[in-house]
Amino acid sequence: MTHSSEAPSKVPASDEPLAMSRLKEGLAGQFRVARSLQSGFVLLATLIGCQALSASASPRSTVVAIAHGDGAGMSAEFMGGFALGLDQVRACGVDPASVDWLSIAPGDDPSALLGQQVSVLVAPFSADLAIYSQLASQRKLGVLLPYQRGESLESLAELDPEGRLHPVVPPYQQDLNQLVDDLLDQGIRRVMLVADPTDRSADQAERFVSAFQGEGGIVDSYEPSLVQTVNPGDAAALERLVNDVAWKGPQAIVLAAAHNSALAEQLDQAQSSGRFGQRPEALLRVWLLPHHRVQDLSERSWPQLILDQPAHGPGWADFASIYRRSRGEQPTLLAGSGFDTARLMALSSLTPPPVSTEGTRDPLGWLDPDQEPKPLCEAIEDRLSGKPVRLIGAASDLMQRPGQPPSGQATTRRIPGR
Repeated sequence: MTHSSEAPSKVPASDEPLAMSRLKEGLAGQFRVARSLQSGFVLLATLIGCQALSASASPRSTVVAIAHGDGAGMSAEFMGGFALGLDQVRACGVDPASVDWLSIAPGDDPSALLGQQVSVLVAPFSADLAIYSQLASQRKLGVLLPYQRGESLESLAELDPEGRLHPVVPPYQQDLNQLVDDLLDQGIRRVMLVADPTDRSADQAERFVSAFQGEGGIVDSYEPSLVQTVNPGDAAALERLVNDVAWKGPQAIVLAAAHNSALAEQLDQAQSSGRFGQRPEALLRVWLLPHHRVQDLSERSWPQLILDQPAHGPGWADFASIYRRSRGEQPTLLAGSGFDTARLMALSSLTPPPVSTEGTRDPLGWLDPDQEPKPLCEAIEDRLSGKPVRLIGAASDLMQRPGQPPSGQATTRRIPGR
């Protein structure tokens, strides 16, 4: 496969929406989130104090957030959720932490930009964990990873033995696992998996195969690979696939391709005309796509299974309700990560950093996975009393164990055939 599921310079295409508004020019400089929001809520936290940032500049805040300066940066959805998080902090009677926002080129070492007083660092989306784990260990920082969902999380245990890196969202694998579980619950035991090699979601096909087989499912194929990659322009390959499906007679076709792609349309035609060797309505279509890419999916003559919502935390419903009232639209996981990031940063700034078992500062060491999760105001009270805290998370359960990403619950939806 040629498409990385998690590129270090931007949000992974297979994880969350890329078709989102980006912040306007200014991420190349330093800015601060304004302390006052307009009534009801503004789309983005107001950005003030923009300055040119030199490599020798030293932020004044103990909390620093970094974005890549390649145009990806912080998104409007993330900042919308972040602003709501700040609102919630203020509602608890606490002045939010001052945050310095910096922009660097992907792959650059941010250490030269950080003053000695920095204790909490918010890494860029899909960060290079090797860079940030080394920085966290050397500078004794607590690092929040607001949007890290892909394969890099598998190296977390190896890279972060001290437990200083803290992902905010669940891994994308949990979405795939939910699709697998729901297929098996519906009695689907045999599938064929087809991927368009030009589609970024094809990167997730092998992971789906491993998860499905791991739960006792069977992936059929006449090809050497269980993932049958078919370029829509290859008529011979497409004809082989149609014949393979007819001969194998799977219960479902799992398709990693856009629902309006040439490949999907060709498979639709083959299924509608009965070329798959069974009644069109008898063969389930499973879309191996992120939820935002199937929201406008149209009905077909056969049933379809889609990811309806990515894995999220127990506080999602309350957050979504607030977000809808403020924005008039459904939040994304990226917005939820901004909401949780803002609240975690606020909690980190309430009292001096805890001390690790090695006698060094551990700015996020108060996060305790064994505590009962609490609402923000109660968590603030506990932090001010010097107690460990676990916050009720919107984007995940925020269960921060060293070397492990947090968890969440994804949901799927079955679209009946017409």
